[in-house]
Amino acid sequence: MDTFLAILGDEIGDAYEGQRLQSVYHEPVHHELEANLGMVDPVATSIELSIAGRDFLITQSPGLLHSKQKHGTTGAAVWRTSVKVAEWLASPKNVFFTHGIIDGDSNVLELGAGTSGIIASTLAPSVGHVVATDQQHMLKLLRANLDENAKGPLAKGKSHERRKVLKDTQRTPVVTTLALDWEEDDVTKHLGSHGLGSGVDLVLACDCIYNYALIAPFVQTCADVCGLRSSSIEIATNDRPPTVCLIAQQLRQSDVFEQWLEMFLRSFRVWRIPDDMYSEGLREGKGFALHIGVLR
Repeated sequence: MDTFLAILGDEIGDAYEGQRLQSVYHEPVHHELEANLGMVDPVATSIELSIAGRDFLITQSPGLLHSKQKHGTTGAAVWRTSVKVAEWLASPKNVFFTHGIIDGDSNVLELGAGTSGIIASTLAPSVGHVVATDQQHMLKLLRANLDENAKGPLAKGKSHERRKVLKDTQRTPVVTTLALDWEEDDVTKHLGSHGLGSGVDLVLACDCIYNYALIAPFVQTCADVCGLRSSSIEIATNDRPPTVCLIAQQLRQSDVFEQWLEMFLRSFRVWRIPDDMYSEGLREGKGFALHIGVLR
């Protein structure tokens, strides 16, 4: 863990990084993202994507996206941040794998997974178990998309025999879904009652910070998830490293970003992932920022 944190460079000391990132926010390329607020296509009922040699068919719900439900509906669409992060995580050269933060036995939990399942589907073949969480009304379509894209990383164009050999030698990715409401649930008890009382190796969230009202419950949920490992007698006895928290976001409003970062810094030590560790689509000037947090 120390080696991993060292390569990230200087730890962030205050929330004013948001002012520096304003230059990223105003890059011309960002206007392309703003066209649909960062959604790939908000009106399509299905979207085809190719990520790391795998073809994905994602069903969306424009009706749910534009409904006036009391609960959040933004997860009903595919967001560019999730696509870019999925491409980055799919690389065997990704810093999380090369520095042993996660491996084939790791447990990963995604917050605000939405309905696409892109992150979980992409990451699952490379780790032990992915838990994709969101509010209850998102889970039906999330499960459907996970099932649709659970065929594993078999590239098209292979012969039938070659595909069968690949299929037989690959383990089945393990992805489960779990309802989790940041504002309503007692996160520690809820996750503990679903077999996650010993914590996870990585908790991640993509484009979940866009609303002032959600910042406090979101940060508290991140802290509660990471706190499971530090408070677990079983894990402490085995000297397991702390949970790493990855927050990826498209930069929209600097004041929202600064408020999130200020609150996040109260509970976490924080680093911004350096540009040379990103895939091309996430580098500075593209309108995205990825941060690492380790519970204080």
